[in-house]
Amino acid sequence: MSASSPLPLSVLDLVPVPLGSSAAGSVEAALAYAKAAEDAGFTRYWVAEHHNMGALASSVPLAVLAAASQRTTRIRLGSGGVMLPNHAPLSVAEGYRLLSALAPDRVDLGLGRAPGTDGRTARALRGAQGMIEESFERQLSDLIAFGTGQYPAGHPFAGTVAAPAGEGLFPPLWILSSSGYGAHVAAKAGAGLAFAWHINPDTAQARAAADAYRAAFQPSEAFPEPRVIVAASVVTAPTAAEAEELSLPLGLMFLRLTRGESAPYPTVAEAKAYPYTPQERALADSMRRRAIIGDPQSVAARLHALARDAAADEVIVSLNIPDAAQRRDTLKLVMDAVRAQEARELAPA
Repeated sequence: MSASSPLPLSVLDLVPVPLGSSAAGSVEAALAYAKAAEDAGFTRYWVAEHHNMGALASSVPLAVLAAASQRTTRIRLGSGGVMLPNHAPLSVAEGYRLLSALAPDRVDLGLGRAPGTDGRTARALRGAQGMIEESFERQLSDLIAFGTGQYPAGHPFAGTVAAPAGEGLFPPLWILSSSGYGAHVAAKAGAGLAFAWHINPDTAQARAAADAYRAAFQPSEAFPEPRVIVAASVVTAPTAAEAEELSLPLGLMFLRLTRGESAPYPTVAEAKAYPYTPQERALADSMRRRAIIGDPQSVAARLHALARDAAADEVIVSLNIPDAAQRRDTLKLVMDAVRAQEARELAPA
């Protein structure tokens, strides 16, 4: 991204289920959120994969994305990401080829190697197949073969056609990473790299991963050149004090996750009233410190700095605000603030 070009912004949705809401209400809110992101000018709407979490309804991103494809017309739709060890590569290839038929030329397939859940639930997801250890790179190779129909010599499933058949249905691949390993895999596969700074907020490590990825990148049809996205958790409101208050549920949700509790996404009132011990308060606050929290102008400045310092071409934001309407309104707050900062920087002295 050059200093004079606008910073592309995208959205990562965890599909929160706030206290007092329902799964049905949260999915409907997600579809309205995808449409609002499109209207506000965001580049992508991605859905994360999480399991055994009462606060989140993003267990099957493909289902949300398929519905969102019928509510939107321009924004790119993608997984952020499919946790590949939980799935058979052929099933993933078929699902995202079908999504591409629903939303032609608008689909991204983001892939991760973490389970997206606890160990017990991961074993339940993988069933008997989970007893067979497959490397992520082997699974990725199989996925690409199934998705493109281009099989290495001697592949045991050569000739298998991932349905639906047809040209141009296998989407561009993005490798999710919070370390240098994902950068290596993305470069070798000729895929995009999405660095999870919201999980590992080490900007120097994000920059090192981006630099290593670009240095080793092997061009592909989908990515003639390397492309880096950095993901950030964001909480913003018209004032910094309001944003701090809105971020309190994020800390309580994380605290509950560390204790293995499955509960709805807490409201601000619930988070303020929770009787934290000093140790619990410290843990909740440590999670909040991973996020970018503040008024729109300060958030915009930090997003630009993150993109610059991490050598990213694009930023994808996870707006962790419980109220669905407020979360939609925040999309415009973020976009307007980022564009306003760019206008100020380009204004003559």
